Amino acid sequence: MSDVRADPLLSVGALAGATGLTVRTLHHWDAIGLLAPSERTGAGHRRYTEADVRRLYRIVALRSLGLSLDAVAEALDGDADLRGAIAAHLAAVDARIAAQQALRDRLAALLETFDGAAAPPSSDQFLRTIEVMTMHERYYTPEQLETLSARRDALGPEGMERAQQQWAELIAAVQAEKDAGTDPADPRVQELAARWRSLVEAFTGGDPGIRDSLERMYREEGVERASRGAMDPELMAYVQRAMSARG
Repeated sequence: MSDVRADPLLSVGALAGATGLTVRTLHHWDAIGLLAPSERTGAGHRRYTEADVRRLYRIVALRSLGLSLDAVAEALDGDADLRGAIAAHLAAVDARIAAQQALRDRLAALLETFDGAAAPPSSDQFLRTIEVMTMHERYYTPEQLETLSARRDALGPEGMERAQQQWAELIAAVQAEKDAGTDPADPRVQELAARWRSLVEAFTGGDPGIRDSLERMYREEGVERASRGAMDPELMAYVQRAMSARG
């Protein structure tokens, strides 16, 4: 990248070289009034000032958010401040980083399954993985997915396996009480309900937003789909009655 600091007035070629934009793009933005240079030489050559460079940053930042040129012009005409543009740009970059990190975590988990299995994952396993990935993205924000990913990393493979085993054992115990016709208010079921709350709390980390996203996923996707077949609606209803009886 060329050094543009020596001359405060930049030619269109110097500005293009410093920013990676094309001269043609800068000419077009001048023609539509989006970025007209503040000064021109006696021969009519464009000269861009520091204020023009600041406006150019706002244009590029707003474009990176997916705005059309017309929308960018409207935002700039509305006196969008530079700090606000930078803050919005940073938020968008953070969201993309979080999404890419979530994608990386999913790929790493799939690769770990691939390497640890006696045989490569089946097509059905890939389909179930894709289903879970897309389902979670519909209900959890990038920030929530990042938090959940960090919690998985903190637990490690052994901790995750232990948590899954605890859930499997708890679901089986609750199913046995339900099949036996045990009243949800019975002390045995209440103890199981307390363990259930504890495991949910461990998953959400006490974050009310993650808990709300989890509940919405179960409500909208249905118990069997959201739990990947671990529970049916009748068992969940039994658990909810136990929760209500516990207060």
